[in-house]
Amino acid sequence: MSKKSKNTITIAQLELACRHVKEMIDADVTENLAIRSLELFADVYAKLLTGGNASPHHVDQVKSELWSVEARRERDANPNAKPKDHFRVEQGTPRRGFARKVLNLYENVNLNEESMQELVEQYWKLAVITLEEDRNLNKVARSKIFDTPQKRWAEAGIKF
Repeated sequence: MSKKSKNTITIAQLELACRHVKEMIDADVTENLAIRSLELFADVYAKLLTGGNASPHHVDQVKSELWSVEARRERDANPNAKPKDHFRVEQGTPRRGFARKVLNLYENVNLNEESMQELVEQYWKLAVITLEEDRNLNKVARSKIFDTPQKRWAEAGIKF
């Protein structure tokens, strides 16, 4: 039996973070500040659910099939490239959008392990892209939510 991470996020903790968002907004805190804990909790929940760990995202943690063609080309041409100077770990659905989807589940009294599994499978993906691809993504689809991360990346011309 594998030992659970101390940073494992539970559904009860996601519910608490959702209540916190609602309470903060009711107290006239902007959504930008109120939702940040939920963003982190939802991201860690999804990462652990997909076999990752609770540490910050790093290019070494992303499966090779989710490295863009350009990122793989850059890595092959420069195997000792420092990730921060060449690559970015990209979330297929922006954290804010993903957190809003979790909040929507909570508001509809449907936040549970099954609904989170479905949400993670459809919307939560990490990819490695080049800094140039990241700049292009920010121009065309920065905060837009698409049906899938793959559609968002395709909108920006990123190929895998």
